[in-house]
Amino acid sequence: MRKITTIAALLICLVFSQAKAQTLKDAMQPAVKNGGFKMEGYILWCPSVIKVGDTYHMFASRWPDKYGLGGWTTYSEIVRATSKSLYGPYEFQEVVIQKRPDFWDNDRAHNPKIVKAGDTYVLYYISSANETGYAYSKSITGPWTRTDKLAMPFSNPAPLVKKDGSVYVFGRKSVDNIRIAQAYQAPTFNGNYTQVSNQYNLLPDKNQLEDPTIWWAKNQYNVILSDFRGDATGTGKNGAQYASKDGINYILVSKESVYTKTVKYDDGTEQTFRRRERPFVYVNEKEQVTAFFTSCLTQAKDGSEKSWIEVNPVNKYVPKEIK
Repeated sequence: MRKITTIAALLICLVFSQAKAQTLKDAMQPAVKNGGFKMEGYILWCPSVIKVGDTYHMFASRWPDKYGLGGWTTYSEIVRATSKSLYGPYEFQEVVIQKRPDFWDNDRAHNPKIVKAGDTYVLYYISSANETGYAYSKSITGPWTRTDKLAMPFSNPAPLVKKDGSVYVFGRKSVDNIRIAQAYQAPTFNGNYTQVSNQYNLLPDKNQLEDPTIWWAKNQYNVILSDFRGDATGTGKNGAQYASKDGINYILVSKESVYTKTVKYDDGTEQTFRRRERPFVYVNEKEQVTAFFTSCLTQAKDGSEKSWIEVNPVNKYVPKEIK
């Protein structure tokens, strides 16, 4: 009788856990204390990871930390680092993209997102506000061919390559200092990008955003982003999760924050950062999220700033399908 009662209790717990409003937070594990990506003397920002063969390649923004976080506006460049483990530690390999005079990306190279479209690697990135373009290569180590003009008039691109080769890009547009969600699509990565909808903001209730990351699972678009004004979670720049069936009308999955400024580590310690931004989800071939990357910034008493990339393992997270 006691055994039956115990089994029944376990089943009830299982049903209850499945009935919860599940976000990625429910499957997130403590960050790997000695993982991620650090570079002495540099602020690291904007992680994006892809696996090629048995190696993980991270593309990220960096600039000298002597300029502080604000140095990105002038000095940001895109670098590549590698690791045999998804969770790192990653080691710097090369500078990939720098700003160019007399082109659309003449201010800076920032906010990279790496994807593969067919047999071509495509690296989306931004320069000034509301300017997104890309570079492409047959090899993950280059050489890279850049577009000579911007592809989309918005920032923080989160590209999703579909099975038919078309591309959907979710991002942020700043309009009168209001950060709204827009999306563009193209028949191929190097095709003409057109706005998916004339709808002013793809997020509900006038919610604002920064830094989206996107993946496809459960026949829907899934997005985690920085809740810029706290419209969704109640806390500015905590993580919020949205989903959409059509890529136009997004709903908030839960009011609970997916992440906060505090990172808990696998050795039992934790650290609260001044800023924790630029989320990126790594998704396997089964549409399961297995890692969650963020950029984390500290500030010393003397005002100096340092930043690196943290990574949380994720227990094969698949979102619930929305109605």
